[in-house]
Parts: sequence; C-alpha cells; structure tokens
Amino acid sequence: MATTVASPRSVEALSLGGRPASHNLRSARDTTSRLVEHVLTTTECRDLTDDAGRSAVADITESCVALAADVLDSGRQPSSSDLARLRHSATKWARRGVPLAPIQHAFHEGFSVGLRMVAGRAVDGEHAALVDGAVLMFGLLDLVSEAVSSAYLDEYRAVSSQNHDLAHQMVTALLAGDPDGAGMAERVGIEPASGYEVVAVHFPPHPNRDAELSLQRIHTALTDFTAPAPPLAILGVSGGTILIPDPTATSVEELVTVLSSAAGQQISASAVMCLPERVRDAADNAYELLRLAQRLNYQPAVYRIADLALEFQIARPGVGQRHLQRLLDPLRRIPDLLPTLEAFVYTEANRKKAAKQLVVHPNTVDYRLKRIEQITGIDPMKSSGLRSLHAALIADHLDPKRSA
Repeated sequence: MATTVASPRSVEALSLGGRPASHNLRSARDTTSRLVEHVLTTTECRDLTDDAGRSAVADITESCVALAADVLDSGRQPSSSDLARLRHSATKWARRGVPLAPIQHAFHEGFSVGLRMVAGRAVDGEHAALVDGAVLMFGLLDLVSEAVSSAYLDEYRAVSSQNHDLAHQMVTALLAGDPDGAGMAERVGIEPASGYEVVAVHFPPHPNRDAELSLQRIHTALTDFTAPAPPLAILGVSGGTILIPDPTATSVEELVTVLSSAAGQQISASAVMCLPERVRDAADNAYELLRLAQRLNYQPAVYRIADLALEFQIARPGVGQRHLQRLLDPLRRIPDLLPTLEAFVYTEANRKKAAKQLVVHPNTVDYRLKRIEQITGIDPMKSSGLRSLHAALIADHLDPKRSA
C-alpha cells in the first residue's frame, strides 16, 4: 500500500514555475544520462564504472527518475512492489561483491542532482511548494536506501553463509586427506593455493566474556583478514584449525595478533607449512606442537617445529626419554634443588634473576647449583651440562606420572 508523506499542505499535483514539479525529470531527454555521468564521476568504485556497472547504474537511475516523478505528481511514496526492481539490482550487486558504501553514495549523489533539477523551476513565492518537493524527495531517498540496503545485506548474508559452508567442506576434505580436497577449490569458487600454512589455535576461556561472544568476535576478525588471501577455518569456542593459502613469512603472526585482539587475550598457536595434499599430516604435527607448548606451560605465542625441535624430539618415547626422566629423581629427595634448577634454566642461566624469582641470595643459588652437580654428576654452570639438565626438565614435565 502506498504511503502518504505528511507535509504542511496538500502536495497533490505539486507544481513549480507554472508546471508540474516533475517536468524536468520527465521531459528532458538527457535527464538519465546526466545523472548517470554525475554518479560515475563521483565514485572510484570500479564495479560501478566498468561496462557492466555502468549499465546497471543507468538502469537503476532510470527507475529512480520515474519513481521521483511519480512521487512529485501524486504526493505519495511508492509501495513495496514498486521498489522490487531496485531490490533485485541490490541482490545482484551483493552477489558480485560490489561494496555497499559506494552504492549508497551513488544513490545520494543521484538524488542530490535530481533535487536540484526539480528546484531549478521554482520562482519567487514558491518557497512552501519547494519545501514540499524536497520533503517528498528525501522521503523517497529514505525508502530507496532502506530497500536497497536491506536487500543487499540479506543477499550478502545468504552468500556468505553458503560460501562458509563450502569453505567448511573444503577444509574438512583437506584435513581428512581426501584426494579430491585440493580440487574442491575451483568448484566452490575459492582461488586454488600452491600451499597452506596449517595453524592450530587454542582460545583460553575469557574471564569476563561469554565464550560464544568471543568466538563471534574471532570469526568477524578472521573474515576481515584477507592478506594474502582469505583464510579457511573450522573453529569452536576452545580453538580449531585455520588454513592460510600461500602465506607470507609473517601471515601467521599477523593473524594471531588480530585474533588475540578480538579474543581480548593472547592466544596460543602452532603452524606447519605444507602442500595441499599434505594438509592432514601437517595438521597432526601442528596439534602435537600446540599440545607440547601447553603441557610445558609455555607463554602464548606462535610455535613452529624450529622453536620446539628439542622438546619435540624429547617427547618421542624411547630409551633416551626414560633416561632423562630418571636423571632428576635424586634431586626430589632434597628440598629446593629442583625448583632452583628450574629457575636457573628458565631465566637462561641468570643467577641474579633466578635468585630474585626464588627470593634468595645469589650465593644461595650458587650453593644449590653446586649440590646439583655433586648429586647428578652434571655441572649446570657449563653449557653442555645446562643443555642436558634442560632436556631432563622437559622430559620430566612431559612425564604423565609427574603431572598426574
């Protein structure tokens, strides 16, 4: 049903300068072309200025000119069905990925020129009629903007949901080792990648935020991260897997920084580079690295095999691991020796820092380190001894019996 716009007086058959206010819109042959040229010269959006975009702008401009003329003649705004053509165009723009902001700007530019064309016919004493015409034009712009924006956003959400489902299927196939997984990219409209960085991420519970809200913000941040290409992800409230197509050397660190900001706290991640057909193996390695960093209580960061090579090797079951795990047993019988060794190792052999952490005098640290050498036969003050004891501490932390 058409809507009547309230105005100071009746606006039926609105006239300016002795003719219908719509005269310049209906009679001038070049009205549409003038508006189109103005719109195209005031936008830098290539999606609107290429051949396809120019044709669409001309078509929409013609519709808007007709709607504006009808409104000025009748004093009534168009019905929902009258705006169907505009909504249809908006859905096509959304599917093509044309940004909404330049579309809205184009409509406002077109209406501003149209209003000047209408106002140009006014003569002295027609102030009230001129105001009525402006009210009608602004009312039409409001309806058109709402119709176009809502249709665009509805279609954008539908397309995004569909693309998300397709991307989800692709990630699932790659992680499952499906031989056809890499070939799905072209079928779902995703640019094929020559390689992926597989990123395993962990989201710790946020103390002051609902988990679903944090995940929503993380998804939004992930969607906005498009360099060098949009990542593909399967995420839950506690973490998940992200594939970065053809990454740069800093892509993972940049992405984790963005996601940490969205999560409101630092998150842990591990990354492994691979070919498309090796995604499943890379994901297994990435999750092993992430679990390793978590079991060792390492600070949130991005970990690669180069960062955890020693820990990764020590975690392999075998004679060497069992030997390292038993190496520290004698130290458990004497209080303070094992905590002192840990402080010394994790402060990178800095006596003063270790003493400060333990709240003792540096000489006390020296005495305890000497006792450790006497008991184990390994001198922690030597680089070779420190490496051996560091490896023993790692093995000790990875021993399920110690953490039980």
